[in-house]
Amino acid sequence: MKTIDIANMMYVSEGLVRAWEKGRRLPQPDHLAQLEELFGTRGVLGRIREELINAAVPLEWFARWPEIEHQATSLWSFQTTVVPGLLQKEDYARSVLHAAHHIADTEEMVGARLERQRILAKEDPPMLVALITESVLRHNVGGAEVMRDQLAHLEEMAERDNVIVQVVPDSARACAGFTGPFAIASFDAGTEVAYVDDQLSGKVVEDPEDVARLRRMFDVFRADALSRRESLELIRRTRVERWQGK
Repeated sequence: MKTIDIANMMYVSEGLVRAWEKGRRLPQPDHLAQLEELFGTRGVLGRIREELINAAVPLEWFARWPEIEHQATSLWSFQTTVVPGLLQKEDYARSVLHAAHHIADTEEMVGARLERQRILAKEDPPMLVALITESVLRHNVGGAEVMRDQLAHLEEMAERDNVIVQVVPDSARACAGFTGPFAIASFDAGTEVAYVDDQLSGKVVEDPEDVARLRRMFDVFRADALSRRESLELIRRTRVERWQGK
């Protein structure tokens, strides 16, 4: 069966199916159920997927983090340089991933990133609190047109009930504590895990003390952030004034 045929039958992109075939992306549970039915594998693919998750390297498009996001009830993201991946538009995501010089195919990674975003529109979506620095709004990622579209998308997403976007202004004293981006996932049982990113790779953090330390950092940074409404106004103003958007 050809890749394009599988994509058409499952109503997903051909790029996503290629990513599954090459082991660069793991199917989410709903897609896995479709694949099991399509190929009549009776749970074999599910067992393979579980083995891959347990042995996965900590890269966004292959590791455990997308699965963690899928199961989380709340997500807390802190970004100092770019818009969080769950809120990126396609062209913005492409610019970010291309500039990172990953060895993997850029288009496959873009497809994986867009696939991750589906969790925000599912029937019972997690609450996402996205904390970004003011500089994120001004960094030139992909050019003026890409930035206009991205900030407009950020405004739109920030209006959703399950998405809170707050901006930490450049004047905030909390800026002294910024060392890098991270995210925290919370679950119904009260447990939390985190994801810490850097220039080369990222890793899932499960040690309770380390996660608690990141949680304290997030709370301190958020205490110096603008309110939800003030943040939205700043995003709109930056889009219009810096990127000349209407």
